[in-house]
Amino acid sequence: MKNTLYLLFIYFFLLAFSLRAQDTNQAQTLIEQAQKYLFNNPKQASYYASQAAAMYKEDAPNEVRAQAMLLYCQAEQLLGNFDLSIKNLYDTQKYINPANKRQTAQFYSLMGRVYSKLGDYNKAIELNDKATSIFKAIGDSASVAGCYNERGVMHHFLNEFIVAERFLQRALAINRAQHNLKEIATTLNNLCLYQGDTEEKLSLIQEAITINKNLDAQWSLGENYNNMGKQYYYGKQYSKSLEALHKAHDYAHNIGARELLCDNYEYSAMVYAAVGDYARAYKYLEQMYYLSKDLQSNNKLRNIEQEISYKRYQDQKYATEMQEQTYKTELLKRSLWLLGSILVLGIAFSIFLYKWYKRRKDLQLVEARYQLQLSEREVSELKLHQQELELQNVQSALQDSRQEATSFAVFLRSRNELLDKIREMVKEGYKMDNQNITPHLKKINAFISQYQSGDKTNNTLLMNIEDKHNEFQQKLIAIHPKLTQGEKYLATLLRVNLSTKEIAMLTGTTPKTINMNRYRLRKSLNLSSEEDLTDYLQNI
Repeated sequence: MKNTLYLLFIYFFLLAFSLRAQDTNQAQTLIEQAQKYLFNNPKQASYYASQAAAMYKEDAPNEVRAQAMLLYCQAEQLLGNFDLSIKNLYDTQKYINPANKRQTAQFYSLMGRVYSKLGDYNKAIELNDKATSIFKAIGDSASVAGCYNERGVMHHFLNEFIVAERFLQRALAINRAQHNLKEIATTLNNLCLYQGDTEEKLSLIQEAITINKNLDAQWSLGENYNNMGKQYYYGKQYSKSLEALHKAHDYAHNIGARELLCDNYEYSAMVYAAVGDYARAYKYLEQMYYLSKDLQSNNKLRNIEQEISYKRYQDQKYATEMQEQTYKTELLKRSLWLLGSILVLGIAFSIFLYKWYKRRKDLQLVEARYQLQLSEREVSELKLHQQELELQNVQSALQDSRQEATSFAVFLRSRNELLDKIREMVKEGYKMDNQNITPHLKKINAFISQYQSGDKTNNTLLMNIEDKHNEFQQKLIAIHPKLTQGEKYLATLLRVNLSTKEIAMLTGTTPKTINMNRYRLRKSLNLSSEEDLTDYLQNI
């Protein structure tokens, strides 16, 4: 029962861990999609990032959720929703682990960018300095270049163009050294925010457009064409300026980038005023006014900060109430502690009695199992002894068979010697006359009759060999079914360890014939020249 509960606990733990890992993988996939669409389709990026953030409900620091929230705030900033961006940035701060320096710096950098969009440049620069210091400390030069780039834009808004140029050139040098195309295009674009050498500025913005087209960065292309129109305006090429601004308007409108639309209205009004079309200039100025009022309102920033302060006050109040509730809970716990202690002692004593009784029974069970194991061991020893006796009987039978075969071979040898004697007696008869030949033949006939019983013994011995090795022949046929009857017979004789000469005497053939048959048998058994034929047959 305990093992079952333990396995169930492990199963649910692994299931929960697997679901958690699956959620994390899904969140990472959504974050990657948000990063992919950030400058191409900020609305889509905002959706993916919000979905990833919504997968984590807890308020504890969570780097994955913080990353998703930062992407969401950046997407909303690109769409011009600065109030929504900064509200969520304050909420994001509690999910960032202070030990994660890179994420903390990213938070400061993005917060400074949004404050810059809302017109609070002092706070924006302060936050940008914090981000730059952290990025320098961790050795992230690419992010340092990004901070320099944002810092240049802030000084541009403050009409400090020389300072802005210095920061932007430093950012461009770092990005070119690292071949960071996206940031190179961003810095080139920002270098064209203010007036200068028109041809040089146009070449810079054209390079940025080429890079962003290859990257399919729709938002960046909208900003690039806005600045191209602005530079054409500075160069008094008004038709080209309007053409570029129309392209910028299409990009900004398609992705819903309100900040880009606001800039587009401003630059379009400037161009139409320069060509004398004041009606259109006034129309664009009016559109810019209402949109910029919605985007950059001091009252809105103050309201946002008030809402954030009120929310922090509510959080602090909630934390205080939770502390009071915790204190009351502790008092209640202390009141119940004595009663619980008595109850626990009673339960512990009951458990002790139960364990003592169970241990006693377990010891009895162990003793019984020990006796059973002894009995089983004795039975095993008896079986082993019986197997040894059976093995000895088998070995004895095998030895008898070999002795019988050897005796038979000896008999054959003596029979051949007998035949040699008869042959010699026949040769002696060639030399006798007619008077002595008849008694001599009778003598030979009597000598042969004396040993006629030898043939019966020979047949009996051959039959005994075949009967005793019947099992061997069955195994041999199972392994090598294509053997001939003569090959099987020869294999049986070889297995009883008879020599070539003995087999020749037994079969009435010459040793040369037996050697040829041995060679054919080796081929039929597929034996190599290194393998011993007799050993192979005896191991079957």
